Amino acid sequence: MILVTHNGQEKQCYAEDITAMVLDKMRKIAENYLGSTVKSAVITVPAYFGDSQRRATKAAGLSAGINVMRIMNEPSAAAISFGLYKKAGWSSPRNVMIFDLGGGTLDVSLLTMSTSGDFQVKATAGDTHLGGQDFDNRLVNYCAEKFKREHKLDVSGNKRALRRLKNECEKAKKRLSFESDIDVEIDCLCENTDFTVTFTRAIFEQVNMDLFIKCMDPVKKCLAYAKMNINGVDDVLLAGGSSRIPMVQQLLQKFFKGKELCKGVNPDEAVAYGAAIQAAALSGNGKGKFIQDFTLKDVTPLPLVMEGTDVKGMKKLMNLIPRNTIIPVRKCREFCTVKDNQVLIDFRIYEGESSIPANLNFLAECSFHGIPPAPKHVHIIPCFLRN
Repeated sequence: MILVTHNGQEKQCYAEDITAMVLDKMRKIAENYLGSTVKSAVITVPAYFGDSQRRATKAAGLSAGINVMRIMNEPSAAAISFGLYKKAGWSSPRNVMIFDLGGGTLDVSLLTMSTSGDFQVKATAGDTHLGGQDFDNRLVNYCAEKFKREHKLDVSGNKRALRRLKNECEKAKKRLSFESDIDVEIDCLCENTDFTVTFTRAIFEQVNMDLFIKCMDPVKKCLAYAKMNINGVDDVLLAGGSSRIPMVQQLLQKFFKGKELCKGVNPDEAVAYGAAIQAAALSGNGKGKFIQDFTLKDVTPLPLVMEGTDVKGMKKLMNLIPRNTIIPVRKCREFCTVKDNQVLIDFRIYEGESSIPANLNFLAECSFHGIPPAPKHVHIIPCFLRN
């Protein structure tokens, strides 16, 4: 539950409720712009979202009165917008890496794009706890420490002061992508004391350098999952507002041995643009050969595992669908009875990467009833899982 304060009143809300409010507001903005009712939409999510997060997002869309046509991975949507932008620019298939650094998450996907408009996701990696907000928070901490040194006042417990600092730090972060230094002045930040600070790009990079370097980890993982080296990547597309940060771009360019980064598509709009193209294709109302002909094959961001009982009666996790498996997919796992006259088989399905069930995302529990009594190991029960 999330505690929300509005007009002096506190209210507890589920994350889905707040997401539904945001989606409803977005729908109304679109309706005002289009001058018509919006009933259906494609909603994008970070590629690393698990099943429960995707279901919650879809539920929020339905709660907002939206017919959710598809839940789509954000890097895949960005790739579609890039494909339309560059559709006449190449004569052979290309391997494209999508580096999507947003406000709260980082997604990296590697896709192969054919000249006919076929998009095949090869691998995806990411960090659901790394994004622009983390860079903002580092600046806020820098300011709070400076204010404490200069005025002997601690704002760490002052919500109003922190909110004002966060707002100014976010603005400064964005401006520092295009300017070398920024002067920030906040009147009466705490106890009628003003605060002034000069942010330089060097200061911003210094307080965030470890996070910027951390952004390269999903890039390396994605290449490893796809079994590809940097020489196999033809294009690197930037998406998400935080991909504008110069140091992030420098680290990416250095990693790819000086390769020019693709900036032709607005990073803030790339995902929304691709989702709109997907919605047009699904609705059957899209115009143009690209929209009518393109196809997208995505992959599972996390492995699906099953927990059953082995012949020794011990619980055991079995990897059924590995990460980055092309979807839709159908897999079969055979179970046998482990006790004489066993008439029931139970197993659980999880999502994630761990050998400990408590660290995985529980999806479902299944049971096979009515197995005819017989000696153990006689009955073989096939179980099919589809994703």
